[in-house]
Parts: sequence; C-alpha cells; structure tokens
Amino acid sequence: MTVQRPERGDGIGIEVTGDLVRGVRLGTTTPGRLAAAAEVPITVRADDRALVDALVRLRAELGDPGVPTRVAVFPPGSTLSRVDATGLDPNELKRLRASLSSSRSASSSVLVDDGPRRWLVGVSWNDTEIRRLEELAERSGFVDVAIDPSPLALARVVGENVTQLRRDASADQSFGAILSDRVVIAAAALDPIGRMSPALACSDVAVPAGWFDDLVSPAELVAEIWRLLDEAPPVAVDLDLATLPYPEFPPHDLRAPQRQCVALGAAVGAAGLTGRLRPVDLHVVAQMRVDAERPWAIERVSNVPTSGDAPTIGPVKRSLAKLIPRRR
Repeated sequence: MTVQRPERGDGIGIEVTGDLVRGVRLGTTTPGRLAAAAEVPITVRADDRALVDALVRLRAELGDPGVPTRVAVFPPGSTLSRVDATGLDPNELKRLRASLSSSRSASSSVLVDDGPRRWLVGVSWNDTEIRRLEELAERSGFVDVAIDPSPLALARVVGENVTQLRRDASADQSFGAILSDRVVIAAAALDPIGRMSPALACSDVAVPAGWFDDLVSPAELVAEIWRLLDEAPPVAVDLDLATLPYPEFPPHDLRAPQRQCVALGAAVGAAGLTGRLRPVDLHVVAQMRVDAERPWAIERVSNVPTSGDAPTIGPVKRSLAKLIPRRR
C-alpha cells in the first residue's frame, strides 16, 4: 500500500470542548480546501478512555489521514495577553517568559510574528490538562500533534477588519478576544451562562494596541474584555481559509462556520497556510525537594578561621606529675 506524503495545505484542526470534539480536514486536492468535517460527543470529559474513544471516532469520520494535527483548546479560567518581543535574543526571551510567569501567571507562551514585529503571547491555563489532551490525541492515532490556544486559531480565519469577537463553543465553554490585524492582543474565558452555542459574534470597533499593557490581573483582564464586547455593535463576518473564502452553510450543517470556525483556524495552522508557526512552550519549573541529599554540594557556613588544637603537656612533665604529690 502506498502512503501519500502530506503536502503544504494538508492538515487537521480539532476543537475540544467540555462535551464534544469538532474537527475538519483540509486537503490540497479538494476544491475549497475543505475535505471533511465531523462532530463527536464526549460522554465523560474527565475519563481518558471516553475522550480517546471520541477522538478515535473523529479520526475515522475525517478519513483516518496521516497529516499534521493541531488541537485548539481554551478551557474555563484561561487568559491570554501579549507583550512586545521584537529583537530579543534567546536569553532575553527566557527572562521575559519568567517575568510573564511571575506577573501574569502565564504558565505557557507562544511567539507570534506580525510582519517586522514579534509578540510573545503569554497563556495562563491548566498545564496538566493541556499535556493530557496532547497525549490522548497522539494515542488516538493523530500524528504530529500540537496544541493551539483557541483564540489564536480563530484569529487566522476571521476577516482583517475584525477587532473583537466572542466564541461560544459549548454550554460550558466560551471566550472573548481582542484582535489587531488578525493578531490577538488579549483573550479570556468568559461565563457561558445564557449564551446559545455554537455561535460566533464579531465587531469591528478598533481598540488601541496598548489598551491591555497595564492589566496584569486575570480578573481585570476578564472584566475589561467583557465590557468591550458588551459595548461593541456586532457585524457580519465571512471566514476565509488562507485567502480562499469559506462557503456559507446552514447552522445545522456540520460544516457551518459557527460550528467549525475554531477547528478551521487550527487546521489552517496545521496545514502551514499562515506563515511561520511556532509551538506553545510550557514553562516547566523544576521543584527540588528540600530534604533531598546532595552530597556534591559544598556549603561554606562560616568565615571564622578554624582554631588550632589545645596545648598539652609533654611526656617529661607528664612523668614528673606522677611523682610529685598533688596539693589539696
């Protein structure tokens, strides 16, 4: 059997929510690039076997291809913000990542190129859950798996005029994002209560690029994004797959843009259609036990010089002391 080698333009995008997984496959030989779309429910999200079963069924629906895969996820409680990293060398990037980790609780980061500018996007989420999803996706048979924050994935396929958006993925997962030229400035998971899903709402009201520079607290970030989204009037938006317009489908269709918008953005990234892509870096901080034995470590405990041995009597005086009686 001849195995077809994946080419640029072949990729799979998956959106993982609390109760279902959505996926699309892009192909170079398919008109309009969309080769397949599917949606599979998850019985129990916390159960590894249930999630693997849903991913295996999704892979079968997509045609069981061996092409790169990106899994888009942005669980409740997640936040995202960017800082300027233009011209920084690797050591300066490490220090900037450490600064984001301490000031904004950003346990992960990803570099995003924007023409001559480079941004370091700090992501605050549950690292354990992210590693779990990546491992389970590989166990399900997907190849070349990478994790993608959902706001970054969605920004790849919305129009350049979109500056604000809200994505309601499921009954328990929703997020809002502020954009500039398809680059995410800030994003946060929002309360999905009272929202219809799946849905996508966009606005074109411009927000200054430095609006979120001084907002380091996750609570402040969520409140400001919520306020901006509430005040912005909605506009119609058409998705595109790397300059190709995405066709309209009815809401009940599995290919509908309000259903697959995040998965489409992840697939565009997996297919290499949006320029240079970098993986998400998880900031692993080594925890060393305090009582761990480290025999190779030498610690200087004092600067006081060591005193010499106490003076003692010689052998002659010791012999005379035995003969001379002691005075009481």
